[in-house]
Amino acid sequence: MKFKDVRKKGFKSFKPVNEVKKTLSSHLSVMPKEKVNTVDGLRRILAEDVKSKVDIPHFSRSAMDGYAVKAKDTFGASLRNPKRLKIVDKIKINEVSETIVGDKEAIEIPTGAPIPPGANAVIKLEDVKRENEYIEIYFPLAPFKNVAKKGEDVKEGEIILKKGRTIRPQEIALLLASNKLRITVYKKPTVAIITTGSELVKIGQNPQVGQIIETNSYTIASACEIYGAKPIRLNIVKDDEESLSKSLEESLNYDIIVFTGGSSVGEHDLIPYVINKRKDSKMLVHGIAMRPGSPTAIFMVKNKPIFCLPGFPVATMMSFETFVIYTIRKMMEATELDPRPRVKAILNRQIPSRFGRRDYVRVKIIYNSEEKTYYAEPIRSTGSGIISSMVKADGVMEIPEDLEGYEKNSRITVKLYLPR
Repeated sequence: MKFKDVRKKGFKSFKPVNEVKKTLSSHLSVMPKEKVNTVDGLRRILAEDVKSKVDIPHFSRSAMDGYAVKAKDTFGASLRNPKRLKIVDKIKINEVSETIVGDKEAIEIPTGAPIPPGANAVIKLEDVKRENEYIEIYFPLAPFKNVAKKGEDVKEGEIILKKGRTIRPQEIALLLASNKLRITVYKKPTVAIITTGSELVKIGQNPQVGQIIETNSYTIASACEIYGAKPIRLNIVKDDEESLSKSLEESLNYDIIVFTGGSSVGEHDLIPYVINKRKDSKMLVHGIAMRPGSPTAIFMVKNKPIFCLPGFPVATMMSFETFVIYTIRKMMEATELDPRPRVKAILNRQIPSRFGRRDYVRVKIIYNSEEKTYYAEPIRSTGSGIISSMVKADGVMEIPEDLEGYEKNSRITVKLYLPR
């Protein structure tokens, strides 16, 4: 795409979000692979299918405290005609019984203990009447009732996790139970984060009139950690070409580069202009049909994606969530490119939009317990600089380009933020 200097002129056109993603995707490279300890695999993306090394469970075991019996010895049991079995052994926790359960015999067994030979069912302690060395059973048991059979959860050699899966705590449990102590994952993309603006000051300082405390780099860095990347916060850069050029050159040591601020049409919005001056740069887009975040620009330099995000915090995060998270996940071939959970909700007031633009609306989710229904309440403070609107919101709803808004009581989908 040919670069056009939009400073003090404005954008003549905007690219649709999905078209931008398609173009971006065609320019991205896949991260190399590495092996890590399974216990350190949280939030990593699997780079290959994983097969279990063992059966889970690796032996048939009791699912209840009770008595191990032959199921056929209970057939026909009733209150009027109980079946009477003799107790021939008692298994303690961590013991394995070598006693064979014969006809009309039972062995007392705790939860989790191996099923003794000859038995194929377990009746719960509370379901029998015991008299000395005998128990009475009042209903029949199906074979393998209250028995967790060997390999019932996972069989040896079975694919338990597919390539592209994100590792959560429950995946770690399954991997360890499958005796997989090392896994192959994609390396985390490194993300250089550069905030720009002569008006910015570091956190902890008392800003003067006209100065703003820089927070974007911290927000983005936190989000990078959540979605599987390794963030590197670089220094605040002033609005001058030399400083921006130097910062850009230093950032090219990383896999993904994110600039915030300086991407719009003002006289001092220099970043797209500075990047374009490089002979090895290629502009993919500048100006996207979205709100907030329309001044976003994306370049490629030395096969590295460079994102120029707006400086207002809400616009920064909307653009980041739409394009940078997509890029992070795409470079690791994640199955879920946008892993945020969704919920269906009913909109509790009308929301207008403009045809041809995708709007991202922060909403609060309200659950009506009587109706068993979720309602979405748009946050009324909607300016791109209103940080508190992101804190008040539970998620984001999208109004697609082919609609001019949603009427009250429309059924919509909300992408949720992390739990509070």
